[in-house]
Amino acid sequence: MQAAVNVNQFSGSVLIAKHNNIIYQKTFGTIDYANTKPLDSNSMFELGNITEEFTAAAILLLKEKGKLKLTDTITKYLPELTYNTVTIKDLLTHTSGLPDFYDEGMKDKWGTKKVATNDDVVKSLAETKAPLAWKPGTKYDEYHYYTEYPLLASIIEKISGLSYKDFMQQNIFTPLQLENTKVFAELEANKKLHANHTESVFFDESKQQFFPPDSFTAFGPELGYATNAVVGTIGISSTAHDLFLFNRALENNRLLSSSTQKEMFTPYFLEDSITNMYFGYGVLTGKNEFGNYVQQRDDGNNITLGYITKVINYPSEDYTIIVLANKAKASSSIAGVLSYILYNKQVVPPYTHKQVSIDTSVLDKYIGEYKVSRIARVYKKDGTLWTTIPGEPDLKLLPESSTKFFSSNKEYDWQIDFKTDASGNVLKTYFIFSGLKIEAKKL
Repeated sequence: MQAAVNVNQFSGSVLIAKHNNIIYQKTFGTIDYANTKPLDSNSMFELGNITEEFTAAAILLLKEKGKLKLTDTITKYLPELTYNTVTIKDLLTHTSGLPDFYDEGMKDKWGTKKVATNDDVVKSLAETKAPLAWKPGTKYDEYHYYTEYPLLASIIEKISGLSYKDFMQQNIFTPLQLENTKVFAELEANKKLHANHTESVFFDESKQQFFPPDSFTAFGPELGYATNAVVGTIGISSTAHDLFLFNRALENNRLLSSSTQKEMFTPYFLEDSITNMYFGYGVLTGKNEFGNYVQQRDDGNNITLGYITKVINYPSEDYTIIVLANKAKASSSIAGVLSYILYNKQVVPPYTHKQVSIDTSVLDKYIGEYKVSRIARVYKKDGTLWTTIPGEPDLKLLPESSTKFFSSNKEYDWQIDFKTDASGNVLKTYFIFSGLKIEAKKL
């Protein structure tokens, strides 16, 4: 972690626990872009999509109280909508086929005069009547992602008669003693309505600099006005310790019954065929080299720009790993690196790479396809190595030695280490991504 601070300027909060016992907890960096105030254990981070786990838990609470059924159609509670084949379960699993509310409902017409609310989302969808993209419950698409949980938040409000904020406070935050967990939109947080809330800072690869997100205008101000105060998918801020308490409450059935908690963590729909990851209700479930896991994450999308948040649970060992970062350079893989450490796997701490000159004729021995979690291709262009993996950008590799190469992209700490014999023949190949060292088999 200290290497991540020294090399990548990591700023955030980390907590690791086994069962109910915290075995590591520490904060690094500062709350603000100006580096004037250090983080502490009470510093709050925008959780981004991790908000969905709280929203799902609230829906399941209402289910346990007999206030709704997951098979209910959403028009039972939001009759102004026309989507009478979409159920609450479809919303929970992101398989509704509903249009993205920003693209279909607000694009080119919302403007920047006031911040949109969940009521505006419902009203806009009711007015536009955009068709479903597919039959509900049959498909998932990442481009139809941000409508479902805001509608769940609106359903919570309709049934309870409370605002989403008040319902969460009265039914989850206060009972579980989550003293530093609150509902407020990211725009409001950056206006410092809470003195101990972190300011997110994003890394601009082209300029090799960190910037506060309000200086980033590629998406235009309309996106912020149309999305950043819409709660359900985002909107909750918290601390690593409060997330640990929430996690324990779920695991120990203090919030939901054992059967409902099991239902929440059941894999329902494939989210990623490469990593074999599935949607539960507000969570992702899957199996990796360490066994079954449940995770929640936000990798700093254009709505929560600069924040990286991740919670991973390994039920077999009852490990919990929580990483909250307000600087988004090389932070998304830290939870994975910490998993490796817990399971005694080799990791490579961040360090500063230095390019050297080599005989480029050796590069031909390294060209080919390699099997890691996906198929990586290593090829030569312009006298140097490049690598590409499906879903990731092509990365130029610079020589650190004649057998080890690193990415020229400072945002991606990608390395390839070729182990050779005395004659230069490749014996083993290791791919290293942000500290995770994995042996790659050449195909």
